[in-house]
Amino acid sequence: MPLTAALLALQLAVSTSPAMPGGPCLPDGTGFLKMRLRGSIDSEVDWRGAAVSCSGTARPDGQGLRLQFAGRLGDGGELVILFALPSFGAQTVGHDVPVNVTLFDRKGEHVYATRGEHRCRLDRVVRRLLAGSGPSAAAFRIGARGYCTEPARALDGAGSVLLTRFDFAGLLTVADEPGELPPTLAHLPREPLSLTTAAGRHEFRVWIADTDAARARGLMFVRSLPADSGMLFLFETPQHASFWMKNTFIPLDIVFIDADGRVVNVAEDTQPLSLSPIRSTGLVTTVLELAGGTADRIGLSAGDRVEHRSFGKPGASPVD
Repeated sequence: MPLTAALLALQLAVSTSPAMPGGPCLPDGTGFLKMRLRGSIDSEVDWRGAAVSCSGTARPDGQGLRLQFAGRLGDGGELVILFALPSFGAQTVGHDVPVNVTLFDRKGEHVYATRGEHRCRLDRVVRRLLAGSGPSAAAFRIGARGYCTEPARALDGAGSVLLTRFDFAGLLTVADEPGELPPTLAHLPREPLSLTTAAGRHEFRVWIADTDAARARGLMFVRSLPADSGMLFLFETPQHASFWMKNTFIPLDIVFIDADGRVVNVAEDTQPLSLSPIRSTGLVTTVLELAGGTADRIGLSAGDRVEHRSFGKPGASPVD
């Protein structure tokens, strides 16, 4: 890339990157970035708490994440680091994940990039839903550790930086964009549903699948699911239910429920695209699908109570 283009890229990154530290990277203050830099930037980065700011977004197609961290170096310079994970989307855990790393040196006005999925890898990535995610956006903690085998090179040819090892925990925010929902969901009714666990009462709005066509399609091709949403499958008679994850791109928690509104069993963090059967352990009349990690977040287990109009509970009429 010519120097002019590189500087334009730097200016764009500076204008859209996280602000310099002034508050915690994650709500609980556990966000951090630890990194060893050698070469044109020689520094031991250990940003924690209020010393680091961060942000993260998912690509619109659900395939890949972009995570940014910003902080100050020991010489007073400011550095923005972008991790791009092209093959890690909605899964909760990943191993040996390729990552592209770009460093924006605000002091020296250089942009360094690895530019190639074979140069840097993440040994392990863990994505966990944060408590308090609302209906308009789901927030996740993304933790990872990794390394690079080749340096990030300056786009203007002026040097390079090698990242020998790095660890981080940052914030990923996935917005709920109803306009992007597949047509198969847009026409389905949504109704309130609540789950009562040892941790308390938890409210959801769920799409209703009560026809053969809706049950067969389910959440296929959906790329993201808000933290307070799900799909409820209604069956005419009690039965041993069996589900699979064909054409389903996000991990789900599948909750099997009997005729009295009691949870029979829960299959947590199901594997996207898997054709393996996922079965109830008893007779059920409804099945609830939630975003993967929800059951763990709210402490859902067998025997917990589900409230919905299909179980004759009051106050559960359909809503828009």
